[in-house]
Amino acid sequence: MRQRTFTLAGLAALALTLVSFVLLGFGRLVLPYRTARYLSAPTLFLAFALVLGLLGYSALVVLGVADLD
Repeated sequence: MRQRTFTLAGLAALALTLVSFVLLGFGRLVLPYRTARYLSAPTLFLAFALVLGLLGYSALVVLGVADLD
């Protein structure tokens, strides 16, 4: 994986987290809290999965199994 791709994936995870909070905040204005949480949960879950994938890949880089070009 290239360093640029790794960085962009990290920024995408950050952006997805921010989108999740924005969805929750604006959803609470219009919808009940529980529905707003259901609306924002998939984006937060996707961001969390992306962060876990990046963490796993960075562990492989540190161990020398994978390389970061």
